[in-house]
Amino acid sequence: MLLPSLIAAQVAACSGGPADQQPSIAIPAAFSQSSPVGEPEALWWRAFGDPLLDRLIAEALNSNLDVRQAVLRVDAARHQARIVDAARQPTIVATAQASDTRLSKTTSFASLLGGSSAPGSSPVGEPGTTVDTYQVGFDASWELDLFGGNRRAVEAAQARTEAATWNRRDAEIILTAEVARGYLNYRALEQRIAIADQLLAVRDEALDYSQVRRRHGLTTTLDERRAERDIAADIAARQDWIAQKGAQAHALAILLARPPLGLTAELAAMSARTSTPRDIPVGLPSELLLRRPDLRAAERDLAAATADIGVAAADLYPSFSLTGAVELVSGSLSRLISGDSFQPTIAAGLVAPLLDGGRRRATVDLKQTRAQQALLTYQGAVLTALKDVEDALSRLSADRSREDQFRVSEAAARDALATTQAQSKAGLATGLDVLAAQALLLSASDRLAQARAATDQDVVALYKALGGGWPPDNGNDRPAADAGGN
Repeated sequence: MLLPSLIAAQVAACSGGPADQQPSIAIPAAFSQSSPVGEPEALWWRAFGDPLLDRLIAEALNSNLDVRQAVLRVDAARHQARIVDAARQPTIVATAQASDTRLSKTTSFASLLGGSSAPGSSPVGEPGTTVDTYQVGFDASWELDLFGGNRRAVEAAQARTEAATWNRRDAEIILTAEVARGYLNYRALEQRIAIADQLLAVRDEALDYSQVRRRHGLTTTLDERRAERDIAADIAARQDWIAQKGAQAHALAILLARPPLGLTAELAAMSARTSTPRDIPVGLPSELLLRRPDLRAAERDLAAATADIGVAAADLYPSFSLTGAVELVSGSLSRLISGDSFQPTIAAGLVAPLLDGGRRRATVDLKQTRAQQALLTYQGAVLTALKDVEDALSRLSADRSREDQFRVSEAAARDALATTQAQSKAGLATGLDVLAAQALLLSASDRLAQARAATDQDVVALYKALGGGWPPDNGNDRPAADAGGN
């Protein structure tokens, strides 16, 4: 595998761990389903032609609680990166201290000769005397990054910041898909309820017609019972759709960070103006690596895990530090600011690991293992992304064919109704026959509405699988999807 070979070569060379490289993954040349050549639309939801959907997505991107949490996670990662980067820089602190010490009268002068005037230590003086000390200055320290540990820590922090950014973008893609799915499902339920209302009107008329015929002795109660059965079934289905529509409106409101009932009136006030996109370019499979934010995030997680190896590897070798201090120290405040009070200090330090029970080496091994896990996670994410697109293409193709068949069925039912109506005018068919033909047409329309709804959901799923909303060349920190509220 690529990663273990890099690890073995780089750690042995004391170069701060393996370098960050794009992992090599076999990608098919094209998707199995034929599709138009080109890139998928970034603002794909606009293809449905519904201004309210556009506004809902724009509002959701600005107010959704999950997305706002993702934004805060990006901010936290950036702050952490700043903290890590600051560790590479020299540290300078200003110091000032004044002390007044009365020496013990019971301590011999000889025992004080080993003292010093450093802060916190016992000053030198005769027993029983008082010693004043004044001190101002600057202390500086700097750890030399000879083996690249700090540099690789900065790389890891930057990679995690980038991963958090891509995770935020992925949250936005998921959000736009959920808003579109919920809205389109709401409109589909709304359409089915309207068809059910028409069908119930036809059922009621058929029941009245059957009752009149039974009272005149032209039929038995069988037609009445059949009509009552159909009415009861249609009412039960309609009530279920009403409940689903209400729940969908509540879910949409939550996605927009509104109260559950905060969107009901707005949805009811506007009628649907949606159309289903037909030709959807999907691009090349290799472009998913750039377009899908979840893949970009997984790749950045791998880069961070690789850099962590360098941090652990650098800990195997000695660390060097430089410290210094420039101070003015005096026993008299009036003589503190003078050349005679100048007291510079400079020191170099070395810390070399000798015996730690194998802890540092085990840490390197641990980081290597986690990097291999991150590589497998990335590879799995790529395969899942390819599967998502193939699944969406397959479902979309099947549901479009199904929709076409239901469209033919509806057209046939409409022709049958026209023929029955003509026969009724000619006295060759009864009013009940016309009502039955109307019911069949409305049932066919309901099946077509279901098929259209399934196709719409497939379109959303395909755009989501393609990483919709994020063109590969979009380098902005904010998504192209933010333009959805125009």
